[in-house]
This record gives sequence, structure tokens and C-alpha cells, in this order.
Amino acid sequence: MNKTITTLALILTSAAISSASHVFVSPISATSTTSGDLWPVSNLVQGPGVGFDAAAPHGRILGGSAGNWVTGAPGGFPSDFIAVAGAPVLVFDLGSDSAISAIHTWGYSVTNANGVMDFSLRFATDADGLGGFGTSIAANPLFSMLIDDIPMQTNGLGGVITTRYVEMTALTTHITNGGSGPPAGGDRVGLGEVSFSIPEPSISLLGLLAFGGLALRRRRI
Repeated sequence: MNKTITTLALILTSAAISSASHVFVSPISATSTTSGDLWPVSNLVQGPGVGFDAAAPHGRILGGSAGNWVTGAPGGFPSDFIAVAGAPVLVFDLGSDSAISAIHTWGYSVTNANGVMDFSLRFATDADGLGGFGTSIAANPLFSMLIDDIPMQTNGLGGVITTRYVEMTALTTHITNGGSGPPAGGDRVGLGEVSFSIPEPSISLLGLLAFGGLALRRRRI
């Protein structure tokens, strides 16, 4: 019996490790309410193996003009983009209704504070359409990013959400005081990469428990 319990514990541990990894759901396109961007919003959806490493820990691969989205600077330098032009709103299209439970973001730069810090999310299904954010999915989480530009930053959505469109509103950058503090910035808004995921499918815990119970019963017979 002890051997069976030990084997079951090892299987459960393996399943728990497996469920901690991610199956990425990368958007097929992204749009922004901004105009005159310095680097295009399409840079945010290059996905695993291109925009970020497909292997853990999934560090960002591309940077600069090839891998960042950065707005124009309508207020000039120094200025605060959000104070001048309002909070940028990005919309990511997953292509079809998809189950997601986490958002992954990569920062803009460690030497420039224009990167997004606080952002909020809303969701819309295919049936809701682009005008239906918040219609059938009430979730409206708020998250914060670090200024780091290489590490993947993960935020859970509090459960599985089935959605086609994800709206991200960039509420603040890492410098929001008119660009007057080091490092100089704030006149633009930047971001590195965005993806979503759901935990990797693994052997059902209930199934494992049932298997273990059956094995224990057989040991007792």
C-alpha cells in the first residue's frame, strides 16, 4: 500500500508541475487608438519564438524598432503623453473565442521610463463584437508592470475567461510627471509584447485520485 501511495504522490506532483506551464494564446492582430506611432502596434503580437522565447522562462527576443510598440509624442519633449492625448487603448484579437486565464506582458525599456506601468483590461466575445466590451464578461482587472524589458511578466485573470477580444487601456507610464525626472520620458507610451495563456492540459486530478483509489482497493483484495 505504501508503494502505491508513493507512486500516486509522484504522479500528482508531476501533474502539478505540468499544470504550472503555459499554452500561449497569441493575438492574431492588435490595434491602437493612437495615431502617428513611432513603432507599429503590430510589434506587440509577434508571439512565441519570434517576439519572445518559446522556451521557459520566455524572455523577450526582439527590442527596439523591430520589437516595441511606441507612440508618437504629440506634446513634444518634455511632456506627459497621457495628459496630452489621453490613455491609449489597445485591442487584441484572438481570432475566435478562446479560453484564457493569464496575460503576459514584456516591458518597453530599462533606460527609458515611457513604458506602460498600470493598465486595465476588458473583454468581449465574438458575439459581443468590438463594441461590446464588458457586455457579457464583467471582469475589469487592473494590473501593474515593472520597468524590466526582458522578463515575462504574468498576471492571472482570476479564472478562465472565454473571449475573442481583449481591450487594454494604458493608464500610466513609469514616469508621469511631465518628463521632468530621470530618466527623461513620459512624452510617449511604449510596450514590448503581449500574449495570453491557459494552463497546460494535464492528467485530471480527479482521474488520478480515482486511479489511486482503485489501485488501493486492488492492493487490499
